[in-house]
Amino acid sequence: MNEGAKAAVEVVDLGKTYGSGPTAVRALKGISLGFAGGEFAAIMGPSGSGKSTLLHILGALEEPSSGRVVIGGTELSGLSDKKLTLLRRARMGFVFQAYNLIPTLTSEENVMLPVLISGEGTAKYEERLDELFSLVGLGKRRSHRPDELSGGEQQRVAIARALVRGPDLILADEPTGNLDSKTGAGVLDLLRESAARYGQTVVMVTHDARAAAVADRVVFLADGKVVDEAREPDADEIFERIRTLESAG
Repeated sequence: MNEGAKAAVEVVDLGKTYGSGPTAVRALKGISLGFAGGEFAAIMGPSGSGKSTLLHILGALEEPSSGRVVIGGTELSGLSDKKLTLLRRARMGFVFQAYNLIPTLTSEENVMLPVLISGEGTAKYEERLDELFSLVGLGKRRSHRPDELSGGEQQRVAIARALVRGPDLILADEPTGNLDSKTGAGVLDLLRESAARYGQTVVMVTHDARAAAVADRVVFLADGKVVDEAREPDADEIFERIRTLESAG
C-alpha cells in the first residue's frame, strides 16, 4: 500500500491457531497489513506459510484466534453469522482455482447468481452485465453453459460473477492454477483492470512468480509471519525471494 493511502482492508496483529496443547499449530503469528482501494496485491510463501489461512480469514470464511480484520470500516469480529454472510455477499467477491460454475446454467445465469441469492431484482443489473461481459471478452458466449467453454472462458465467467455486485474486496486463490500461461495472463490482466477501473482491492494467493509479478505489491509469508514485501518486482526477483524462504525453512 502506498504510504499515506487509506487502507480499505486492514489486518491488525492477526493470529490463528488450530488445535490446542502440544499439538497446536500456529498458522498465523501476529500479522499486520493494510491494502488500499484499487490495489492488486499478491500473497506468496512456501507451503504451510499461512497464505490460504490469511485469505480465508479476510473472506470471513474462518475466524481468527486473535487480532482484527477491518473491511471498509467494518470490523469483522463480533459480527453474527448472518451479518458475516451479508457482508460477504455485499462487499466480497471470490475467485478460486476451481471455477465452481453450475453446469446446468448459462454463463449469464452463473454470473447473476450472487444477485439472485441476495434477493435483489435483476433488472437494474442489465447494464452491469453488458459491461462485465465486454470486460471479460465473452459477449458472444453469454448463453453458453460451462461445458461449452474453455477453461480460460470459465475462469473469466467466474471473475465476472465475483464482480457483478461491485464488491469492495476480490479474493483470488490460485486463479490461474488450472490455466496455460497465455490464458492465465489474460485472467491476471482482468483482475488488474478490475482493481484499476472499479477501485476494488484484489488480494491473490499464488505460488507462481510470473502471476505475482502482475500485482502492484507482493507480500511474502513464512512460518505464519510477514517476512518481506516488494512493490512491482519482476518474476526473477520474486522467484529468488521464494527460493531463499524455502531454503531457510
